Amino acid sequence: MTLSFWRFAHLALAVFSFIFLFAASATGIFLAYDAVQEKSQPFKSAKFEELSLGDAVFALKQKYSEINEINIDHNGFVLLEGMNENGDNVKIYVDPATGKELGKPAEKSELHNWVLSLHRSLFLKETGRFAVGIVSAILVLITFSGIFLIIKRQKNFRHFFDKIKKDHFAQYFHVVSGRLFLIPILLISLTATFLFLERFEIIPKGKNHKTVYQTNPQLKPIDLKNADFFKNTRLSEVKKIQFPFIEDDEEEFYTIKLSDREVVINQITGAKVSEEVSSWQITGKDLSLDLHTGRGNIFLAVILGLSSISIITFIISGFLITFKRSKNKIRNKFSAENAEIILLFGSENGSTLGFASKIHQQLLSEGKKSFLTEMNRLSPFPKAQQLVVFTSTYGLGDAPSNADQFEKLLNKTQFSQKIKYSVVGFGSKLYD
Repeated sequence: MTLSFWRFAHLALAVFSFIFLFAASATGIFLAYDAVQEKSQPFKSAKFEELSLGDAVFALKQKYSEINEINIDHNGFVLLEGMNENGDNVKIYVDPATGKELGKPAEKSELHNWVLSLHRSLFLKETGRFAVGIVSAILVLITFSGIFLIIKRQKNFRHFFDKIKKDHFAQYFHVVSGRLFLIPILLISLTATFLFLERFEIIPKGKNHKTVYQTNPQLKPIDLKNADFFKNTRLSEVKKIQFPFIEDDEEEFYTIKLSDREVVINQITGAKVSEEVSSWQITGKDLSLDLHTGRGNIFLAVILGLSSISIITFIISGFLITFKRSKNKIRNKFSAENAEIILLFGSENGSTLGFASKIHQQLLSEGKKSFLTEMNRLSPFPKAQQLVVFTSTYGLGDAPSNADQFEKLLNKTQFSQKIKYSVVGFGSKLYD
């Protein structure tokens, strides 16, 4: 049975990569659940989104005698490393509005680390990472080939989201869920591919652009809470703050890392000392990691988890569709040149082929010289006496892919003998 290019590509890519995709999807479900659990922890300040950097730093310095650095993760949790008023070293989540301790960071479980390692590299280190990256790129191709198959089935892109006829459950589920999770799966595959290309430097590492500012000796000391950068920068824009090692030392600075740049601030005057803008590759890597993991966004994490489940169900339903199509294998006892009865079939999903095969086997059992083949393989058939065509339509009344050239072949094929013929048409009440 002839498969269209896109169907063959879709199936071949899926067969080649299904073990890797199954492992990545199964572990992706766990990691998405973990991201949701992590986000639900009570370590985020109610005022986090509205706080300025200056207000947060001022509030925390009032509460803690020494602060080494502050890290703000993708969940909006503020992790402070320093010393409390009792002189004890601390590494705790704090409310940046009040300085109140909210909790302590917990180590990831061994199960989490095991699943993460399997997801990233299949326990094969760099070789495994490379393999997973290739499979991510293959998933992009599988997704696009699936899009083309749906367009082919629906006749036109304008009908892409029209109602799907329920021929059989596996195919119906495969197409409907494929449309539903199209964008999330593309998001997963494209971001994973970008991370792979960036890690192995297939995308060249870009250079950061650094600007060093001239110091103005006329600037006077200022309360950092009122310094322009601290006042105009939201805490939610910040990823990390490194505090001066020695307070009130002109040679010691604040180093503040934002999503796309790193800024060094004079702790006395509040002026910018330098600013280093990240390359688009680094910014793209961070964005891809956020989108791929759903970290910091419960809704996205849930969608990615459901998408991972859907990939597994695609694998199962896809192979069920393939099995259904392939179970009706053509078995010819006689050649096309010697056959007296020719059975031609046009069948997209294998159902019509099943009927034609049964008639073919009955004829052979009665000693008839029967030959079964696709409509697109029409030829003069020199000894043919009877021609029977079994066909259905596909999509919105189109010829199946193994019958779409039949009309052209019929017009140019010359038969040396008269042949009796009949046409058996198959349809479904599901279609108009």
